[in-house]
Amino acid sequence: MRLLFVIHQFFPDCQSGTEQYCLALARAARANGDEVTVLSLHWDHDRDWPAIKLFEQPYDGFRVLRLNHWRRIAANDVLRDYDNRHLEGWFRAVLDDVRPDAVHFFHLRQLGANLIPVARAHGVRSVVSLMDFWYLCPRFTLLRSDGTLCAGPPAGGTGCAPCHAPELAEVTPTSGSPLLTSEPPARLRALLDRPAAMLRNLATADAIVAPSRFLADMFARNGLPRDRVTVIPYGLTAGRITPVPATRPRTPLRLGFCGVLSPWKAPHLAIEAVRGSTANVTLTIHGNAAETMFADYIARCRTLAGDDRRITFAGPYGEADTGRVFAGIDALVVPSTWYENTPFVVLEAFAAGVPVLASELGGLAEVVQHERNGLLFRAGDAGALRVAVERLAGDAQLHARLQPTAPHDVAVDGAAFRRLYARP
Repeated sequence: MRLLFVIHQFFPDCQSGTEQYCLALARAARANGDEVTVLSLHWDHDRDWPAIKLFEQPYDGFRVLRLNHWRRIAANDVLRDYDNRHLEGWFRAVLDDVRPDAVHFFHLRQLGANLIPVARAHGVRSVVSLMDFWYLCPRFTLLRSDGTLCAGPPAGGTGCAPCHAPELAEVTPTSGSPLLTSEPPARLRALLDRPAAMLRNLATADAIVAPSRFLADMFARNGLPRDRVTVIPYGLTAGRITPVPATRPRTPLRLGFCGVLSPWKAPHLAIEAVRGSTANVTLTIHGNAAETMFADYIARCRTLAGDDRRITFAGPYGEADTGRVFAGIDALVVPSTWYENTPFVVLEAFAAGVPVLASELGGLAEVVQHERNGLLFRAGDAGALRVAVERLAGDAQLHARLQPTAPHDVAVDGAAFRRLYARP
């Protein structure tokens, strides 16, 4: 079977959860004898290249096509999400070249959700993975600009303007279809039309997949028929985490945060919980503290940590170091304030035998079972997290009762997707 995987960014430049899962499924498909080509948006939109450039840059033995385009070609940044027409012809050329039996869309940010109906019109079966809330939310997090949770596009999209583009609050939208211009009336029109347009594009897919019941239900509450969505929980590549023997819990209790240092991943809550506690614990923060996008937030986290010697910023780590990192952790802290899907870091912790302290929110509460493989606490509440930390630090028997089990092999996911790739 020939497969085309489409994604908004890819290795080696970008290595977050979506890219990791795409690569894992590509490897599983290859092991099954399938031929996989990856089409990825190239990250550098401002390079002095032609307006649109398609080139090959292999990775891990896979043919990877990189598509670079100047964002200013489609000046309406909102419209790019779902009606990025200047890429349609290029995508058809890729379909003609690869001749896939199926296209698997992992993420279409800056590529355009309109590529889904293009695949259908081309006669190619299409599968869409809902990796986050991008099809519902232009911010993709379902977090308002003030950090509070959102349940979906308010008032059919009208409520998105004050949150996503407050500069458009006093603008009158253009009538009719959105225009390619970046003028405020055209951008507002595109924002108002976004929710319905996204659902129309999704509706043209042959199969839609979510990794959690929570995510599937959230889309259903926002207009996507629930029976259109198949739930396939994330697996993890067998052997990806080689547990390093460790006697847990240790004294002091070793807490770890692993991931992007962003406001919605909320490492500041872990810092606050430790700073406010007299428990015998340490906190090691594993993540890129030099990330320019979150520079101000990371600086605030460092200030919050102050001179507390129990708190260490250890920097990022590579896949080969994952086992070592988790061997140094007695409990993973995942204090996210957004509706996490199923963070791969939780699956990695479980594979390493490490329990998880997690926000009782979204998909996290689906995989972390309170007092079975971890502890749940009220999202956004550093005091509640501190209580959980102190419980765990003060009760070795509680830690012993928390029994995380390794997730299933991603090859199981690959087999499920292969059934969806095949025509009925």
